[in-house]
Amino acid sequence: MTIPEAVRSTVADVDLDAIGANLAAVRAHANADVIAVVKADAYGHGAEAVAEACFEAGAVMLAVATVEEGLALREGGVNGPILVLFGPTDASEVGHAVAQDLILTVWDLTRARAVSEAASALRRTTRVHFKVDTGLTRLGAPMSEAPTRYRAIRALPHLEIDGIFTHFATADEPETSNDRAQLARFREVVGTLSDRPRLVHAAASAGVAAFGPIDGVNAVRPGLAIYGLHAAPHLANALHLRPALAWRSRIHRLADVAKGTGVSYGHEYRLPRDGRIATVPVGYGDGLPRVAGKQGRVLVRGHPVGFAGRVCMDLVMLDVTEIADVREGDDVSLIGTQGGITQSADDLAAVCGTISYEILTGIRRRVPRRYFRGGKLVATRTLAEGYHAR
Repeated sequence: MTIPEAVRSTVADVDLDAIGANLAAVRAHANADVIAVVKADAYGHGAEAVAEACFEAGAVMLAVATVEEGLALREGGVNGPILVLFGPTDASEVGHAVAQDLILTVWDLTRARAVSEAASALRRTTRVHFKVDTGLTRLGAPMSEAPTRYRAIRALPHLEIDGIFTHFATADEPETSNDRAQLARFREVVGTLSDRPRLVHAAASAGVAAFGPIDGVNAVRPGLAIYGLHAAPHLANALHLRPALAWRSRIHRLADVAKGTGVSYGHEYRLPRDGRIATVPVGYGDGLPRVAGKQGRVLVRGHPVGFAGRVCMDLVMLDVTEIADVREGDDVSLIGTQGGITQSADDLAAVCGTISYEILTGIRRRVPRRYFRGGKLVATRTLAEGYHAR
């Protein structure tokens, strides 16, 4: 099948070379194996292409949040190791996960026994990772019970504990004493084990940047860093990263509009003088937060331009009166660089009162993804045709 350039003018372009370079930077800084986190559709970048790029760049494993995300990757042809960070949240998921060789997270005997029984029924050995709650108070075995639970799970048939891990609560803050205390607790649990698992991991993107190599830990779980963003401003110099995603559209209509004319729903914006309004086919139905209409900007011909009125589900309007030579079809950058000016996912997040994670994962599936290597288009994913590589 021939790969279309796109089926609409609003697209997200993903640089797979940047994905690989970022993963390599993380691995070098941490001096550890990389478990690449591709949950939430690879943070909005598209899990199918990113998964392949991560394995090619040397990741030893992928990580997703849910069993269904893991099953979708298997359906998409991803055959490497996939860790499900939530583990099974429903009994119906266990058999499917075991049958598709997903690596499940466990922390209690009931959940682990269900995995063991499913593996026994299929006459195979299933790998699991054991999670310890050292202070995030979210998932995992409580510290006081972790060693006992670990040993009980290890004794179950058809089940292999391949890894043990925890997750930091405040690694993206300048003060790291809480995470160092968590790490000490985690080491205490690992130290009680006579048969340490193959993989021991604690740090995600912020922890990698903040701590670098960690004694007694041989793997890391980066998410945001793989996609070229920093977990916090004070960590920006720790890793050299390249943003992998650019989100852009094009001007769909230009109209000459008289002074005082209202624009968009509610007419919250009125032209202060005779001018020109550009309509762009992107909106909150594509993942652009509606609140961006208040203070957000896009780039047109290398100039930052504010929204003229409310963000609609499918469209936004821009007052481009002050920009010379604007034409229908001109590029509009929501995330990316134009004329030497860059708007990052962090910049867009800041005006929306949120974080880059939410902006990226919020880009809807109806926005086509185009994937590039060496500047050449190598794959696309569209709502109508799904994922296709050349």
